[in-house]
Amino acid sequence: MINKWRKLLLLGDWDIRVESINPNAVMYDSDCPSEERYYVGVQPDHNTRTATIYHDRELTERDVIHELLHIKFPKWSEEQVNEMEGILYNVNN
Repeated sequence: MINKWRKLLLLGDWDIRVESINPNAVMYDSDCPSEERYYVGVQPDHNTRTATIYHDRELTERDVIHELLHIKFPKWSEEQVNEMEGILYNVNN
């Protein structure tokens, strides 16, 4: 799934890794609903063209699209990434 989206987003020269983290290592605000208590995030290094997607639950295709968009467009707001994620997911599924 990652390779598919790396190619579609023209990130083929990036080394993208995935690392599972312990859910207990993530702290949430007390008002965060339980269904939103998960972590998926990316740590890219644009100099070395490497990135790690950290997650504490199984990744979905939308998660992958979202995190790769953060790499492709590092200056985009979360709202812009969310909008494009939805468009790309709906067009390709």
